[in-house]
Amino acid sequence: MSTENFYKLLKVAREHQTRCSKAWLIGEDIIFVECKENAEIKIEDAKEDMELSEELMKEAGHFGTIIEMANIKSISKEARDWYSKVQNDNPRNISVALIVDSFYTRIIANFFLGFKNSRTIMKIFNEKDTAIEWLYEQLEINESVSG
Repeated sequence: MSTENFYKLLKVAREHQTRCSKAWLIGEDIIFVECKENAEIKIEDAKEDMELSEELMKEAGHFGTIIEMANIKSISKEARDWYSKVQNDNPRNISVALIVDSFYTRIIANFFLGFKNSRTIMKIFNEKDTAIEWLYEQLEINESVSG
């Protein structure tokens, strides 16, 4: 798969919205999430976002996630803690690419990299295309290992 394929699928994918984000199911195994402008993520928003992810991926054996974090204004400690717990509890989400555009969003992304005992491989990117390529690679690796 390629970035070109990703963008073709994104054009035809249905947009889903929560209070703080927009999400698209790309193909059968990628969730692309874009934070809304000046998103201030509280615990309720974190739960709403993860419920949407579960709904979108209910048929997938495994999947990857791309999160464009550029518009995040803040994320509460309760939301960060909850994301940490849920992330560790979902073995189907094999890879998460976090896309940042500033020192501030990199600090937030680094928090997610600090999750203890996470089954999920996470990496921070400055460029969306590089993140997409990496996520496809991770999904291919997982597919070849799990058969």
